Amino acid sequence: METPTRATLTPDAALALLFVALNVADAWTTAYLTTHGAIEVNPVMAQVLANGIATFVTLKVGVSMILATFLVRYTPWSLKVLCVSFVGVVAWQVTLCVTT
Repeated sequence: METPTRATLTPDAALALLFVALNVADAWTTAYLTTHGAIEVNPVMAQVLANGIATFVTLKVGVSMILATFLVRYTPWSLKVLCVSFVGVVAWQVTLCVTT
């Protein structure tokens, strides 16, 4: 009888999860800020947000999951760049949430 092996999280998979988590944080901070008077500057996402916060968050998180799956398989290095970028975006939005 074989001993069950423990699943391990690869660095690329961890980056993919971080990318999705940062997108969740971005979606929720955007939702918070727009309900407090801010505007979404991305015109495509502004149209999605006009259909409701639930639609906005669902689409943003869903697309980020699909994108992370694609990137981890074909260009995992790009996840590093995107994660660094999103850390900046989320840090800025959290700052705005705290100061508004």
